[in-house]
Amino acid sequence: MKKPLVAILVGLVVGGIGFGGYLAWSGSQPKPKIEQKEASAAAPELLTWRDPNGFSFQYPDGLTVNKHNEDKENYAHIEFTHPDHPGNVIVWGKDTTAADATAWGKTEKRFKGASTLDTTFANVSGKKVLIAAPSQIIVGTVDDSIAWTVEGLLTDSAFWTGVHTTIADSFKFIPVGSVDEEDSTAPVQEAVSADEEEVIE
Repeated sequence: MKKPLVAILVGLVVGGIGFGGYLAWSGSQPKPKIEQKEASAAAPELLTWRDPNGFSFQYPDGLTVNKHNEDKENYAHIEFTHPDHPGNVIVWGKDTTAADATAWGKTEKRFKGASTLDTTFANVSGKKVLIAAPSQIIVGTVDDSIAWTVEGLLTDSAFWTGVHTTIADSFKFIPVGSVDEEDSTAPVQEAVSADEEEVIE
C-alpha cells in the first residue's frame, strides 16, 4: 500500500513542478501590446480679428465667420458658426443708454431671471450673464455708451463654451482707426502675443 501512495506523491510533486515551470514560462513571454489612441486632439490654431471699430480678439480656426455687413445699425455684429456644432457665438457692439456695466446688467429686459455675475471684460469691469433657456452665456461691458458683448448660444455646450471663452478672454480695445476696413475682413496672426510688448528706443 505504500507503493501507490509514493507514486501519487511523486506524481503531485512532478505535476507541481511542471505547472510552476509553465507559469514561469508564460510570465516571461512578451504580452501583446494594446495600443490606446490618445484622445487629446491638437488644439485648433487661433486667429486674430482686428476691427476698425476699436477692438480685437482671438478665435479658433475652422469656424464660419459672418460679419453681417447688412447690419448698418450696430458697431459690431460678427457671428461664428460651425456646420457640425449647433449654436453660435456673436460679438456685438450696440448703442446703450446704460452708464456702465452694472446698469446694463440691470436694465436689459432679456436678463430678467438670469444669473448675473461681476467679471472683467477687456480689462475693465463687466458682467457675465447666464440664461437657462435657451442655454446662453453673455459677457460684456459698456464703453462710451456702447455695450460690447460676446454672446454664446450653447446648443452644443461642450464646443461653444470653449469658443466663447477664447473670444471673451482675448477681447481687448484698440485705438479706433488703427486697422484698415479691408484688414478686418480677413483674420490675421499677431506676431507678438498679448502678454508681450515691443520696446523701441
